[in-house]
Amino acid sequence: MFARILKSFIVVVSVMFVFCGTALAQHFEATIPQGYWLEAWMMRFHANEFLDTEGHKAKMADGKHIDLTQDILFLRPIYVTKYWIFDAHIPISRLEWKNFPGRDETSSGLDDVWLNVWIRNENAEAKWRPLGINLAPGIGVKFPIGKYDKDRAVNLGDGQYDVRFDLRFSKFFFQGNPFGETGKWAIEGAVEYTYRFENQDTNIKPGNRLDWIIGPTVSVGKSVRVGWDIGGNIKERDETGSGRELTGFNSWGRKVSTGPTLYWVITPQIHLSAYAMIDIDARNEAKGSLYYLRWLFYWPKK
Repeated sequence: MFARILKSFIVVVSVMFVFCGTALAQHFEATIPQGYWLEAWMMRFHANEFLDTEGHKAKMADGKHIDLTQDILFLRPIYVTKYWIFDAHIPISRLEWKNFPGRDETSSGLDDVWLNVWIRNENAEAKWRPLGINLAPGIGVKFPIGKYDKDRAVNLGDGQYDVRFDLRFSKFFFQGNPFGETGKWAIEGAVEYTYRFENQDTNIKPGNRLDWIIGPTVSVGKSVRVGWDIGGNIKERDETGSGRELTGFNSWGRKVSTGPTLYWVITPQIHLSAYAMIDIDARNEAKGSLYYLRWLFYWPKK
């Protein structure tokens, strides 16, 4: 059971970073400039609570709460054309679990990798931009490259393929550049649905997920935008290979989180963003906090 609990934690953390909707409230995907980008994220997620179906704190057999920490260097190369965006999500992680009954475990190395593509309407004719809303629908495939061993309690990889369908959107309440003066408001966000395939080693199909995030941002001065996001997820019940729904810690889950965002254009080619997301509600998931710094390097398309 405890191994299943931990696997649920790993799934929560991994999908959260893959989603990276935290960055969407900073005029990306739906309105990203054309050219070549490289993002380098430095992240930390820490949780010391696991809430059950009723929202009660679950404890280990020795009465202790969980202590889960994941540090990630997340690399994201991006190629942007007038209408298309192509990217890869390459996370290198260290996951540590404490208070596991009888032993503590860690795992480090390459996590599962995603390849993604979006089409966007930012540069299209007005008729393709209803109410002036920028839209970027996309699809991604996850490849199970990360470490996975069904006999270990801690795994970076999930051991199965996933497919994700998502929609990124933004609405600017101003004309022109999102920077340059104080008071340029926008609302941005994303909705994602992830279909998860069966893990052939365990004969379990993890539940599909719906993730969402939305929040306002506003310019402050000539080179900074600040904002506040709220987001979360809903996970369907896990199933066995026969289609039988699993219960307990493998049942449905949900989470709601919120926190501030900051985006700073240091130079036209170097940007920096900072972010925090604090879990305010969780069911059958770890409850904790996510923090990151994200460097962005830009080479305009000639």
